[in-house]
Amino acid sequence: MNNSIKLIFSGDFVPNLGKVFSESVFSDELIKLLGQNDVHITNLESPLTLSENKIKKSGPHLKAEPKNIKLLKSAGVNIACLANNHIYDFGEEGINDTIEICKENGIETLGIVNRTDGNPHCLIKEIKGKKIGFLNYCEHEFSVREHGLLGACGFSPIDAYYDICKLKQQADYIIVIYHGGNEYYPLPNPEMKKSFRYLAELGADAVIGHHTHVYSGYEIYNCKPLVYSLGNFFFSYPGEPEEWNFGLICTLNISSEITVDLHPIIQCRDKVETKMAGETVKQKMLSNISQLSEWIQNEESLIISWDAFCETKRVAYIKQFPCFSSLLKIALKIGIPLKYLLPESRVIGYENMLRCQAHFEIIKYILKKRGN
Repeated sequence: MNNSIKLIFSGDFVPNLGKVFSESVFSDELIKLLGQNDVHITNLESPLTLSENKIKKSGPHLKAEPKNIKLLKSAGVNIACLANNHIYDFGEEGINDTIEICKENGIETLGIVNRTDGNPHCLIKEIKGKKIGFLNYCEHEFSVREHGLLGACGFSPIDAYYDICKLKQQADYIIVIYHGGNEYYPLPNPEMKKSFRYLAELGADAVIGHHTHVYSGYEIYNCKPLVYSLGNFFFSYPGEPEEWNFGLICTLNISSEITVDLHPIIQCRDKVETKMAGETVKQKMLSNISQLSEWIQNEESLIISWDAFCETKRVAYIKQFPCFSSLLKIALKIGIPLKYLLPESRVIGYENMLRCQAHFEIIKYILKKRGN
């Protein structure tokens, strides 16, 4: 009797096919792989809702037709992670619609705080006689709301400490799914690496990441797998760089120890489908993952790469800084409210730069290097 547990994790999933649904968006080979598991956990990056009530935010608003829950079911999804930067794009209605349609279709959800159904933001699932605890966090963008309000579960080192301490009393294993990092950057920033290791030191048995829309490397830290980004799983969005189309399926094998297998995939590249990477592309991706993993474990290499990435972002970020001219200072001094002096879009964008850890790390770098 095989008592080993196999968990499969996929990255950013946006079933944005509008009114068109195709049963063939996942290849037969991929469906076979996804079927070889006890639980499939994905990141549902968009609400499933018909709501038209967009929130005020910077960046695009994402949503998908509720009936496209069929895409999640065809991929064999059992658990949908909702702690991400788009789940609140259409407000509380969008979140509640998503939770309800998932429930109706037998898909469990986690990563939402102050749920109207009273369920906690975490999830415990019994598999082959073992209890697996799942936690899902995201960085503090617009989906993370004020205390006491319905929204995504934002990452806080203090809250994570209490969450893991509590789950350790109830579960045999704890898996943390983390939505964060710098978009299009295939490595964790130094602070994100510290956070993943911190979660492992608290008691998480594995940490799985996504959000950057590109795949990254991984490390085994104190015998615990830390996978920094899976990239996209199914996300058709025109105009993105080629790296957008390559992702990973992650298999965690839990027995006497926890091991990890990474399976390269190609999504929405030539047509709207996700499939296993062919042998040539697969070997190239696995080689790249090995290189990324070496850089992650080498502090000096990681910092050199991070500095180079920040340099490419310097001008774009500085352009978003508020410029306090003499006239603006006088206006503030005589009591004119800031809302009349700075465009709302700039205020919202700047707020996001300060709230989100990934953006804030770049700002810190720019300010530190301001004299260079």
